[in-house]
Amino acid sequence: MNQTSDPIYTPENVPLFEAIYGKHLISLGGLDAVDNMFSDIDLKGLKALDIGFGLGGVAFYLAKKYQIEVAGIEINNWMVEHAEAQTPRDITHLLKFTAYNEAGEIPFETASFDLVYSKGVLNHVRDKDGLFREINRVLKTDGLFVIADWIYLEANVTDDSSPLVNETQETYSQVLEKTGFIDIDFRDDSQIFLGYVKKLLENITTHKEFIAKEFGKEIFTTIWNDHEKLIDEINHKRKFAVRIKAKKNKSL
Repeated sequence: MNQTSDPIYTPENVPLFEAIYGKHLISLGGLDAVDNMFSDIDLKGLKALDIGFGLGGVAFYLAKKYQIEVAGIEINNWMVEHAEAQTPRDITHLLKFTAYNEAGEIPFETASFDLVYSKGVLNHVRDKDGLFREINRVLKTDGLFVIADWIYLEANVTDDSSPLVNETQETYSQVLEKTGFIDIDFRDDSQIFLGYVKKLLENITTHKEFIAKEFGKEIFTTIWNDHEKLIDEINHKRKFAVRIKAKKNKSL
């Protein structure tokens, strides 16, 4: 599995992430986006795996709200330590955080989970084939794979230096089908995420002095410009926020 770790993801930048996204979070939309991701899925009684749990916030939220077991996996070992240290005491028994093993595999037994989900992470993964086969393996029969991610009007197949991978709906569908998933559904949540981006810009404005003082004015400017660009890409339908839902093909 070839997953890139952006150099910005360091423990020193946790206060920056939380100023941008919210406590224990590292992706756009906050807890509203988590609720939106699972808006039509009954999570009660499920055992879930969080691919790329970041600071642990999504896993904390789902475990507390639904009293479900959530395991999380990351490529960054410091995130495992951070999430374990930050886990609320009342849900410690419901959570387990770990890293990929040396072979890049998910260190859980076959057919361990009812649900595998990933929010805002898989656009960092080039070898989706390898990862998705592992996800298929750890899912139970008829298990669900739920993804919140970005897709593009056109794939960018030339820029290997970028930490992000430009998938289209077609390329995403192809790799999911190839790795044993069926009933693949793409829901376009772009307009909802447009609201999240605008709210983020309002939020970082209130934290402007803190961000500039602790991390530099250039960081604030970069964050602002990146999200202004994102608004433009959404409005011109070059980039789409999607919720992807797929089911494990039990016939394989």
